Amino acid sequence: MYGLINKSLKSMVIDHHGQELWQQILSTSGVDLDSFVSMQRYDDQVTYALVGATSEVLKTPAEDCLEAFGVYWSTVVAPNAYGVLLDSTGTNLLEFLQHTNDLHDRITSTFIGYTPPHFEVSHEDNRVALHYESKRQGLTPFVIGVVKGLAQRFGSTIDIEPVQKVAVPEGESSIIYFTIN
Repeated sequence: MYGLINKSLKSMVIDHHGQELWQQILSTSGVDLDSFVSMQRYDDQVTYALVGATSEVLKTPAEDCLEAFGVYWSTVVAPNAYGVLLDSTGTNLLEFLQHTNDLHDRITSTFIGYTPPHFEVSHEDNRVALHYESKRQGLTPFVIGVVKGLAQRFGSTIDIEPVQKVAVPEGESSIIYFTIN
């Protein structure tokens, strides 16, 4: 994953828990870097180790840490890093989600070798099915957090239903059902 992800995880931890806790997470993770270059690729295991250590130090399930990070990403990081791009992607939650692949296509030109996740959106009235597919494992909770953060961005409230996992030969595929209130 790119350094921007690791830098953002570090920022979230420091913003919510302080520098001392970040140092404890870094030590627990075994990651020997404390500074990440946003546009540089790092082995995915660096990020997974940081998330695992965050979970361990905070005594919180990794899924909950990833979800909180997704909310932080969509409410703090993305508006600062991609504000204009976000503003042009949609005027409400459903429209934004329907254009998420376009957003990722535009970002792809910035990051060399970037393979974004893929999303398909279907809806009936206010019930949405967001089909998420990635070459990476275990990031569905992050996506749920992103959706929750986007709901905040657009002044919506949502109710997430249990996630449906879809078998794929590599990576992860999930369908996230939710209603927009």
